Amino acid sequence: MILSLLRTAIVAAVLLDRALTASPTDEYRDSDLGQTSYYDNHNMDPAVVDSSEFGLLWKMPFNPQEQFYAKPLVYTPSAAGSNQIVFLASSQNWIRTLDAKTGALINRRQVQTPFLQSDIGCTDIPNTIGITGTPVIDPNTDIAYFYAKTYIPNFRTSGNTGTFNGVYYFYAVNVNTLQDVPGFPLLVDGSVADNDPRKYFVGGVILQRPSLLKVGNYVYAGFGGHCDLFNYTGTVLGVDVTQQKVVTNFATESGPNSRFTTDWDQNLGGGQAGIWMSGMGLASDGNRLFFVTGNGVGGENQGTPASGSSGCRTLGEAAINLGIDTSSGKLNLVDYFQPYDYVNMDGGDQDFGSGGIVLLDPNTFHGGSVNRLGITAGKNGKIYVLNADNLGGYKQGSGQTDGIVQTIVTDESIFGAVGSYPLEGGYIYATPIGYPTYVYKLSSDASGNPVFAGVGQTTEVSAGRVGAGVPTITTNKGQPGSAILWVTDPDAGLRAWYAVPQADGSMKRINLPQIGGINKFQRPAFGDTRLYTTDANGMIYFNFGNVALGSTSTVTVNCTALIDVTSINGVTVGDNSFQVSNASLPQGAVKKGTAFSFPVTWNLSATVVSDQQNASFGNTSPGIKTTPLTILTTNAVQGYTTSFPLSLTGNEVSQDAYLSITPNTVDFGGLVLNVSGENPQSVLPFTIANLGLDALTILGYAYTYDDVDDDDADFINSTESASNSTWDLGLGFTASLPPVGRVVQPGESISVQTTFKAVNGTGSYLSYFFVYSDGGSQFTILEGAASTAPKANFSISNGEGGWLPDSNLLMDFGTVSPGGNVTRQIRICNTGGSVLLISKSKPPLGDIRAVNYGIDLHETQAIQVGDCAYGDVIFNPGPEPPNVPDFAENNTWTLNVNDLSFGVHVVQMTGTVHDRIVGPEYANGSAQYLYLGCYADTLPTRLLPYEPYVDTTNNTNQECQSACLKAGYTFAGTEYNQECWCGHNAPPGSQFHPESDDRCTFSCPGDVSQACGGNGGYISIYYDSSVFTPTNQTYNQSSTQSSGSGGGPQIVQSTSNFNYIGCYSEGSNGRALSGKAPATPQAGGSVEYCASQCAGFEYFGVEYANECYCGNTLNAGSELVPGGDPTVTLCDMTCGGNSTEYCGGPNRLNMYQSNGTAPPASTTGNSAPTSTPGAPSNPQTVGQFTYLGCYNDSVGTRALTGPTTGGNTITIESCASACKSYTYFGTEYADECYCGNSLQAGSVLSAANGNIDCNMACAGNSSELCGGPNRLSIYGPNPNASASSSSSLSTTTSTTGSSSTSVSSSTSISGISSSTSSGSSTSSTTSVTPNGPSTVPSAAGFGSLGCYNDSVAARALGGNSYVDGKNMTVENCAIFCTGYTYFGVEYAAECYCANTIGAGSVVSIASNASTVRAPPLFLAQHSITQHREHDIFDRNLKSDNSKYKFDQYFVSNNVKRCKLYILYDIIYTELIQFFLNFHHRSTSLIFYNISNIFHVF
Repeated sequence: MILSLLRTAIVAAVLLDRALTASPTDEYRDSDLGQTSYYDNHNMDPAVVDSSEFGLLWKMPFNPQEQFYAKPLVYTPSAAGSNQIVFLASSQNWIRTLDAKTGALINRRQVQTPFLQSDIGCTDIPNTIGITGTPVIDPNTDIAYFYAKTYIPNFRTSGNTGTFNGVYYFYAVNVNTLQDVPGFPLLVDGSVADNDPRKYFVGGVILQRPSLLKVGNYVYAGFGGHCDLFNYTGTVLGVDVTQQKVVTNFATESGPNSRFTTDWDQNLGGGQAGIWMSGMGLASDGNRLFFVTGNGVGGENQGTPASGSSGCRTLGEAAINLGIDTSSGKLNLVDYFQPYDYVNMDGGDQDFGSGGIVLLDPNTFHGGSVNRLGITAGKNGKIYVLNADNLGGYKQGSGQTDGIVQTIVTDESIFGAVGSYPLEGGYIYATPIGYPTYVYKLSSDASGNPVFAGVGQTTEVSAGRVGAGVPTITTNKGQPGSAILWVTDPDAGLRAWYAVPQADGSMKRINLPQIGGINKFQRPAFGDTRLYTTDANGMIYFNFGNVALGSTSTVTVNCTALIDVTSINGVTVGDNSFQVSNASLPQGAVKKGTAFSFPVTWNLSATVVSDQQNASFGNTSPGIKTTPLTILTTNAVQGYTTSFPLSLTGNEVSQDAYLSITPNTVDFGGLVLNVSGENPQSVLPFTIANLGLDALTILGYAYTYDDVDDDDADFINSTESASNSTWDLGLGFTASLPPVGRVVQPGESISVQTTFKAVNGTGSYLSYFFVYSDGGSQFTILEGAASTAPKANFSISNGEGGWLPDSNLLMDFGTVSPGGNVTRQIRICNTGGSVLLISKSKPPLGDIRAVNYGIDLHETQAIQVGDCAYGDVIFNPGPEPPNVPDFAENNTWTLNVNDLSFGVHVVQMTGTVHDRIVGPEYANGSAQYLYLGCYADTLPTRLLPYEPYVDTTNNTNQECQSACLKAGYTFAGTEYNQECWCGHNAPPGSQFHPESDDRCTFSCPGDVSQACGGNGGYISIYYDSSVFTPTNQTYNQSSTQSSGSGGGPQIVQSTSNFNYIGCYSEGSNGRALSGKAPATPQAGGSVEYCASQCAGFEYFGVEYANECYCGNTLNAGSELVPGGDPTVTLCDMTCGGNSTEYCGGPNRLNMYQSNGTAPPASTTGNSAPTSTPGAPSNPQTVGQFTYLGCYNDSVGTRALTGPTTGGNTITIESCASACKSYTYFGTEYADECYCGNSLQAGSVLSAANGNIDCNMACAGNSSELCGGPNRLSIYGPNPNASASSSSSLSTTTSTTGSSSTSVSSSTSISGISSSTSSGSSTSSTTSVTPNGPSTVPSAAGFGSLGCYNDSVAARALGGNSYVDGKNMTVENCAIFCTGYTYFGVEYAAECYCANTIGAGSVVSIASNASTVRAPPLFLAQHSITQHREHDIFDRNLKSDNSKYKFDQYFVSNNVKRCKLYILYDIIYTELIQFFLNFHHRSTSLIFYNISNIFHVF
């Protein structure tokens, strides 16, 4: 029975049979890195938790006197099919794994003999001290890490046990087997502190209580003391688990001002500053480590304010930020916060470190200048809200108080810190001892900085003793509205509420299955829909009501058996003051339905409320007390629990008078002195109350300035002033106290208003004020501080080593070149008597910017008395193209501080950017050609049409400007590194791109510091400032251009003898106007030019900015486009030769009609003209040829694969003459001519429509028909002509196969070859040796396989690769890929190797039929129906008469524009002609994701 009484258990609750299909979720460490206590991934649905589905799943008892201070961990091993497990570690050094779902024991092991509590004397942890810090599991390795306390016999003293033979081992065990990882455990005793070589680790006098933290390869753990006994120093150890050694030992008390002695038995000998934090884990954001320390002795901070970066080495009562050196694991002090009253806290044993630090989620909890919040709390009843990036130092606030974000004062001590919930606006939760759980919501102050406001509290209160756990919050998969608040309690067990308060501030309770009081400072661990926690027993509440000390109370427990019970074996209780006799229980079997009862007595007859000796927090007071009671049974029916939990609760009251004073500390903050017209003071209350049942009489008052724990503390009796009836409560503190002899009735409380005045001037004030009564004595700490006001001195550097007067608010950087930089400084000094705070700071960004934005002179930055703070500002204008006119840049930095006489300072900043000058200059040395901007040269015609030269090695903007000036052009532009273009017309603003777009980024070959255009067709344009002045239209990218009056381009309403009749679409089967297509002039097209070329025709139309068409009829499909706005009709392209007027658009013509039959010029052409019948026809015979019909040309290769020609002079006769050596010829698209000896497969007579599809008039003779879109007027042998050729049509059929044998046919003209290759051929053709670009059949042991696509998810060849834009050849790639099975060349300059061809890469059927017609990287691919690209491409090539370098050819569907890049070193005019031949108007676009694939022989 005694063993059962002391036995603890592990309990799990589960969402029973709930159809939630989430994957198992683990909790392999205590909370997350930041210790936020928020869990969003455990599928805890409040709809299920708050229902009967949520119930007890299993309960597992363990050894007598075994306690669990380390929290359970939940983990799924990495092996496939592994079940989720629970990992446990106990005070007896037992580790266990259980099946998370069933509770079945998997493995167990006792790693060491535990250390005995009797060897230490401290009763905080009873019986044995083994594993007390929560382990951490590495999910990448299945290894659990933890510290175990044990002995090494005769290690430091004789004997097997004893305090100084106590040591700590660092363990690494495999969770699957619980066996040690080779190289572990590590004995950490004797490791020397990095920051104080005098101090080293002595495991017997130190306690590892906080949860472990793993960052990278390093595991960190904090160590504190046992009830502040012995010679110890707070320590952080870091172990590199890969090197298997201790790599860092940081001591919280170091340096000459810290305590040190070699006497291990001397209390306080090491300076204390222990790290225990009620078991909370060390917090981290990955690069920093945060924790809080407890009481310390000795201190560098003795009243003088110090910043957090001051490097304080005596860090008792401090929140600490250590930097983690990720390369070595070493720790170094980065920042700290020490409360301004930390000395008082030490004196009153009000540990700052009783609660850990929480790094709140920065995505929610931030504001103003605070990017991340840290929160901690302690025994003094305060919650400290810190800026995690600037913790606060010491006395950095107003009046030398705390310079932190916020201080929240609660009513009682807090252990274990706060919990947080980042959704629904952001909440934090705290549970003081004996009080409700308080809820605070995030808001902001007037400056936008975060503050918390109380918004709710629970009805239930925590146990009136140490042990409430950290508030923990879960959501169901992160869904707002599903948050649950969980709190463990040493008396009440596990509690839960809906986490967001209701409108009235109340918290809605969730009724949970009853489990026993939970071990102190625990929190539930969560798995997948399950939670786990250690407890004493389950419970149902029986309330004793109020029971006075010295008396007893008895309640009767009434029970009914729900099943047959074989026997009731007894009861156990968790508190010996609750008494029950087993003799009062039924004897023998109890049948189902039998009712029985037994009495339970709460016996307080011998209970005395007093301090508990050698405990970190032993003082208790009357209040709510609870304890578990468990009925033990043997059941006749299987499947029911044999331990039935109840809970006994009552309100312990004192029969006698009982004195209480709250709060523990009255903090008056800081007063600012010597402010004109002010007499600073602070008034705050404290409460004297009688919690007993008898009247209480006040006997007297006294105070002391000494530590209350000192045996020789000097007390001074408080006295009452005869003049104003106020009492002296210590230097600076006065109050109107109840008179001595005042009787305080039971339950009565008296509020005492206390005044603090800085009677001795600046400094800190402290008094431990005592009240004496016949109901005991109690004290509260009165504290405050005072200083003179801060005073700011402001100045700006003058750039010459000096400072400007403080009245000067202009920062002038002078003249700076692009890419250069000049720096200046702002300086703010504090010449006052208290910390100066920067209350507003809006630093500049841009070319004039703060060097350390958000760091220098940041909001909330504290400037110590006598110190200065600096803000560096740099003027660093970005690179500019040459010849940009001088321009000024401006910015501001707005600043204010808490010096009331300072006021808002707006620092005006200015600098002038002066650019370098290149090219022609005026007599005064200034540039004649100024930079206009970067423009997209992607319209159908070039923005600047004239090209004076191509310079591949020395091109610069000055060379281009000089060339254009010499030729008399206003505009000069450089493009594609080496090209220079000139023109008379300004580019349209729609093509402008600001420099911030980084479009013109190609370096000029002759000066790499200059830009000569950019990738994708961007041109750097300069203008002659003597003849042109830019306007807004020059740069207006989004301007809406219309036909109305104004500064934009206009629709010409009449010209010559033509009137405008509207915007017309192109024809459906050919051009709208097919009479004549005049060539575009070098200076670009215009309405007037087209009118002059179409004289004598009924209609003319302008299209695509530069195209002109004439005709006497409007062909089928060409119709009026409704509307008069060019942006609506899409006749919105300005003329290439006159940017002030419109010249149609893509597939749109501005249409004009001869005024002999047209409407008046003022009309807008709201009706379409009537088409006049016309009948251009095909001559039936011409020379040796006869007309065979209209054939389609929409096949993978040309219908006729011989030579081609084209142009505005094409007629049937001219084509026949050009093809007189061939069997067939065909005309297409009005101006194209093709020859061949056979008609390729797929080209067939257009029988359905007869000659209707071949409806385009010949460019050189409008009375003849020359094919149509994708249709050829085919002519073959004329039997009446003097020739021997057959009159029947011959076709060649090609099929693609994988055979390495092929029959090839090829033709050659003008040095350019084309060929077809197939697995078989039904006819032979004439073969001519090609002498242009061709596929290399073999190289370096490789043979060509053909043209393959590379448009797969990954590269077709994924082995090795290189790019060489100058020297790439098939042979060089073959040599590079020696050793591989395949290689391929792509994009003219790329080489790829591999042993396999990637999935999805297949031989290109279309390209295999013509592997040499085009360069190796080109293939017809994407089907289109328009034919404009050909004409544009044709003109671009024809306007370039010199030699060219090409890279690749592509067509942009968006702007209908072709671009030419580098392909091979030099390609002559013949290659240009070849491109013209190849890119006839088939239904294909060029597709360039194609590689020539070679295979090793």
